[in-house]
Amino acid sequence: MAVRKAATIKQVEQTVREMDVTDPPLTVFGVFLNDSPWLSCLGGGLDADTYFVTTTARSVHFHQVRTRGLGQRPGSLVHSLDRDDAARRMGEVRRQLLWSSFPFVLPGNDTPTRMNVRLGWRKEFARFTADLDRAAARR
Repeated sequence: MAVRKAATIKQVEQTVREMDVTDPPLTVFGVFLNDSPWLSCLGGGLDADTYFVTTTARSVHFHQVRTRGLGQRPGSLVHSLDRDDAARRMGEVRRQLLWSSFPFVLPGNDTPTRMNVRLGWRKEFARFTADLDRAAARR
């Protein structure tokens, strides 16, 4: 998995660099939107929306995950937010053994959506939350 994860991160970073070369990516991790992570683990949540979340010095980007063969590739850009705005939209993080979750109010929604982060992305997710905590502290 490490080889695929590293390759995936590089592909997402390249996609973000192509969007704006002056705002390089800092952190990339994957999330899936589903009220039940257990369904996803058991294979029942295959239709769950999945995104790559990328933090830059100025922005937070959500790219759809495109699955091709055994790998995952960044798809189209779905949301792009200012980091301060993203910090305001994010709720309290709940860390669990196999996954962590946090509520996040996506643009166009009035209610928070549960975002689930698998254990394999925990290190990158910790960097993301630390970055947003610093953005929130500046407010």
